[in-house]
Amino acid sequence: MKTDSTFSYRKILLLGFGFMGVSLLWAIYNAYVPIFLQAGRSDYSTTAQVSGFGLGADTTGFIMTLDNIAALFILPYVGFFSDRLRTRWGRRKPFLAAGAPVAFLGFIGIPMFLGNSLVLFMAAICVTLLAMDAFRTPVISLMPDITPSPYRSQANGMVNLMGGVGGVLAFAIGGLLFRVSPAAPFLFGGLTMLAGIGIVLLFIREPAGWVAESETGITSFRDQFRQLDLFRDRSLPMILGAIFFWFLGYNALEVFFTSFAVNSLNLDSGEATFLLAYFSLAIIVFSPLSGWIGGKWGRKRSIGGGIVAFALLLAIGSRMTTPVQAKVLLPFCGIAWSLILVNSLPMVVDMAPQDQLGSYTGLYYLASQLSAIAGPILAGKIIDLFQNNYRISFLYGSVTLGIALLFLLRVKRGEALPEVSPGLS
Repeated sequence: MKTDSTFSYRKILLLGFGFMGVSLLWAIYNAYVPIFLQAGRSDYSTTAQVSGFGLGADTTGFIMTLDNIAALFILPYVGFFSDRLRTRWGRRKPFLAAGAPVAFLGFIGIPMFLGNSLVLFMAAICVTLLAMDAFRTPVISLMPDITPSPYRSQANGMVNLMGGVGGVLAFAIGGLLFRVSPAAPFLFGGLTMLAGIGIVLLFIREPAGWVAESETGITSFRDQFRQLDLFRDRSLPMILGAIFFWFLGYNALEVFFTSFAVNSLNLDSGEATFLLAYFSLAIIVFSPLSGWIGGKWGRKRSIGGGIVAFALLLAIGSRMTTPVQAKVLLPFCGIAWSLILVNSLPMVVDMAPQDQLGSYTGLYYLASQLSAIAGPILAGKIIDLFQNNYRISFLYGSVTLGIALLFLLRVKRGEALPEVSPGLS
């Protein structure tokens, strides 16, 4: 397969609309579903303003990992099959066209069963998660498909800027819509996701020059796994380990921050969700600069600086007592996280042969989804052990980020590769 030999910010911006829609949907899901699951419990704040299912933090943490459990088995396989798929519409687009409408229907169904049938509520969640997993790897694989290696940090910065736009729209507009109806943010999120994926399907052209399976010698997922250069210098397993641990820290903030704000800062659900807009806004503003920093001073060094900063900020955040303090802290957390997030996927895909970009994107998500499975469960269990003290999740995040840094220090590859001249694969 030939990667597109030219770099275009216009193409990356159009691709970013798809990522914006997906990020907006996930942000709404992660902000409100934990509240829906826990509201109604005797020790859960009444400012949540919804009639939920009264589940404990550890059970909620487990339910919040269901998408990651499904993704663990689905994403690597989808990445592999999208690398091998040959259709007149391309290799990635069929997954987007099939998955997005089903995900929309499941997503808008979630609030319809709030406070009524837990079985139907969970069924709507499962439909959403399975459909989203069907096209998550292909939509992300389009970035390295259409971007030469030296520009992938900058391209990922643009893509994550658009993802940050989705996060701000979710937390700001979603927070306001929640006051109208708990269903309103979900309808908004589903429609925005459909629009973003529609833009990708209409305006992004997949590159030509696909390598046939007979030329690669890889015809099964097992063959693909055997081709992985896991022990050349241990860089691939080390970066995957680092990804696992820094996502533990991120998930601690993402999944339980709204519960922390409701219970420790005495905010209602809409106000708690709106606070996270400060985090996402910082990602929007800083993501292009994070890509530029990664291209200028190196991806590993940029990620390492982000890890140290994020760990220190989470430790400070454990002592927050007012919404004003959260508004000051969260933008700095967003800046630190953008340095990590923007430069990590390019490190992984630039360890990959060019005809296996989807498979290595799947490996990136394999590590992050394993983390997302373990993270909420571990954090929820620790919160329960500390008598539902949601502050402990910040310290837990700091520790996991420190471990991620130890893994990152062992990584020796993943910086930008020399640009390939047009006509060379």
